[in-house]
Amino acid sequence: MEPILKQLYEDLRGSVLKVSALGTFQQPLRALLLMVNYPVGAKALVNHPWWIPKGVYLNGRVIEMTSILGPFFHVSALPDHAIFKSEPDIGQQCFSEASTRRPADLLSSFTTIKTVMNNLYDGLAEVLMCLLKNTNTRENVLEYLAEVINRNASRAHLQADPLSCASSGMFVNLSAVMLRLCEPFLDANLTKRDKIDPKYVFYSSRLELRGLTALHATSEEVSEWFNNNTAKVDISTNNSDGQNRLLQSQEATSSGSNANEPSLLQNNNSVSRSSEKAKYPFICECFFMTARVLNLGLLKAFSDFKHLVQDISRCEDALSSFKAMQEQAPSAQLQQDITRLEKEIELYSQEKLCYEAQILRDGGILQRALSYYRLMVVYLVGLVGGFKMPLPPTCPKEFASMPEHFVEDTMELLIFASRIPRALDGVMLDDFMNFIIMFMASPEYIRNPYLRAKMVEVLNCWMPRRSGSKATETLFEGHQLSLEYLVRNLLKLYVDIEFTGSHTQFYDKFNIRHNIAELLEYLWQVPSHRNVWRKIAKEEEKGVYLNFLNFLINDSIYLLDESLNKILELKELEAEMSNTVEWERRPAQERQERTRLFHSQENIIRIDMKLANEDVSLLAFTSEQITAPFLLPEMVERVASMLNYFLLQLVGPQRKSLSLKDPEKYEFRPKLLLKQIVNIYVNLARGDKDKIFPIAITKDGRSYNEQLFGAAADVLRRIGEDGRIIQEFVDLGAKAKVAASEAMDAEAALGDIPDEFLDPIQYTLMRDPVILPSSRVIVDRPVIQRHLLSDSTDPFNRSHLTADMLIADVELKARIEEFIKSQELKRRGEGLSMQSTKATIQTTDTTTLID
Repeated sequence: MEPILKQLYEDLRGSVLKVSALGTFQQPLRALLLMVNYPVGAKALVNHPWWIPKGVYLNGRVIEMTSILGPFFHVSALPDHAIFKSEPDIGQQCFSEASTRRPADLLSSFTTIKTVMNNLYDGLAEVLMCLLKNTNTRENVLEYLAEVINRNASRAHLQADPLSCASSGMFVNLSAVMLRLCEPFLDANLTKRDKIDPKYVFYSSRLELRGLTALHATSEEVSEWFNNNTAKVDISTNNSDGQNRLLQSQEATSSGSNANEPSLLQNNNSVSRSSEKAKYPFICECFFMTARVLNLGLLKAFSDFKHLVQDISRCEDALSSFKAMQEQAPSAQLQQDITRLEKEIELYSQEKLCYEAQILRDGGILQRALSYYRLMVVYLVGLVGGFKMPLPPTCPKEFASMPEHFVEDTMELLIFASRIPRALDGVMLDDFMNFIIMFMASPEYIRNPYLRAKMVEVLNCWMPRRSGSKATETLFEGHQLSLEYLVRNLLKLYVDIEFTGSHTQFYDKFNIRHNIAELLEYLWQVPSHRNVWRKIAKEEEKGVYLNFLNFLINDSIYLLDESLNKILELKELEAEMSNTVEWERRPAQERQERTRLFHSQENIIRIDMKLANEDVSLLAFTSEQITAPFLLPEMVERVASMLNYFLLQLVGPQRKSLSLKDPEKYEFRPKLLLKQIVNIYVNLARGDKDKIFPIAITKDGRSYNEQLFGAAADVLRRIGEDGRIIQEFVDLGAKAKVAASEAMDAEAALGDIPDEFLDPIQYTLMRDPVILPSSRVIVDRPVIQRHLLSDSTDPFNRSHLTADMLIADVELKARIEEFIKSQELKRRGEGLSMQSTKATIQTTDTTTLID
């Protein structure tokens, strides 16, 4: 029979080669399924030379196109490289000129594609299931799947080579099939998760896992653990303990399997490549293989879809700009560019709708994937001792060595599903929420800060005002771990994200912090979270909360400064373009470049302003109830400088140059900003028990001007601010004026200050001198503490430095205090002398007058 079956398999393979989802693949698939149901047919298939093709030039694409099963997995609605394009062309047939089609026609196409693809998934899953149940062919199936996965590892790259990697269609299909194979162990209670052995990552010879980026361990650490433990791990079937362990595993697995699948979930002797290798239950093999397939398949397709949407958006923006230019200065080149872009947008739109048809519209594949990743997070949490906080101080090596993409894929799926209406309905999200809260602020467990930031993105999608779901509201407002740790961990991550190690860290942090700020703003409205926040601010007044405030202020200053400067540049460009006579005289290319720059500046202003508004809002509402950290010696001058700078920009001499035709278009709301800034001034003045805030306001030599307080009060009256707030603000301005006068008198009284008493950074008189342990330079404590909030290094030699390493210079402090006293006494003495001289003069004058 084998030669006949061999030819038959080749013919079946040939009949579906380059066939799309709307082609005739269903009859060949039914024939394939019929044949593998016979033991002789199953054996003939796995013994076929094309079951796993061999050759020097073997790669992912070669396996897809030449193996017997490859062309069946290639059947898809997703776009592929032109060389491998399938017929009929689904994009052209179902989605050409989609904007002109009736919605009912599009819906019909979506339904058809979803139905035929699910028929394909079910058929292929049945083929693999049939082969896996057969103990004589199970090992061959696992080898085939491993070969497909390993040969396509480069699909994980941002730009995968379509000539050497299998198509997205194959891997999305394989994802759907693997998820069907996982269904027996994805029950609600995940009872079979103990069959998943973490040692698989170290010792499996089937999948190449050790070379993947791990959650926390370096590649050197993974290799070291592997080498050190190889001798200790029983990989020989001759070892009696190992044999007993395997037998127990076998019994446990088979007892938990479905009655109609007696052999699939058993740990059969044929599971490993040879008797010399460690054997793992099918559940374990299937779990890790599915994780790899989803990473290279479904999750990669999500990423491709996202980039496709971005490409369409960029093309549409460019098309809009070109059309505007064509109206102003028509040219043949511009018309060519417009035609080219319109064609690109049409093709991109067809591809987008193909992705939507096969993936986004298929709730089943998303639900199965969410069930699988729920098992993933429960399994990973089990490696660190279960869902409880705080985490153990040391990260277990099993967790540290797990591939990073396991967690990244979980977060990407949650983000993607959150943006599809009703995709999360009925999904148990509590385990995901617990996982996020446990690890989002734990660099000792998850090294990559961008991965932890992605967890915030998930929470952002789940905020009730975004999701519109009561289920997600419960996650935030009625969830024990959330109530205890969410605010604390968000504040910690806000600080940690300052230094990511990436060359783009400076710009990355703004978007990440924007997501955190939105969450914090929402949580402030929830009384239980607000109470925890106040408690943290008190307990961590000089710890993480002070760092949080420092970075919040730094970001606010940078973003507002950047956007205001960009507004001035934009106005210059606007003036250029509005002078039509001069503008028309410029060369067309120069006009195009200036127009592009104009649109670029508009986008930058809009983004920076949005982020700045969020930061100022955060400062305004928190300062209403939490003032102590703002008024610490190392922080109060920084806060005062920021507020003075904002006040100068909003009501100072140059405020008129910031007027825009449509400020709302750029998220620029000067009236609201001014109200918030003034509210921060007043909030801090109310909490200022030691009367240090007015002095701090006047110490800012760059932006402080006593007249600004009056000017701001006039604007506030015109825009309808609360009268009490205005009066308190005016009173604060008066106190600052008095403090400025007293400070000038005090400075004059001190006279010439010896250089050794001056802080080398600020050149002000030191009040609490400290020695830096490495450079041995003496500085003022508040000054160096302010520096350390942003940078934990010695500013004079860049060596590591923290606040607890500072050495108080007691002797110098005593001398400075002595100097201040002596100058005060000298001043008093001079004052008494002046009064005595004055009295003598007055007496003499009187006597002369009487005489």
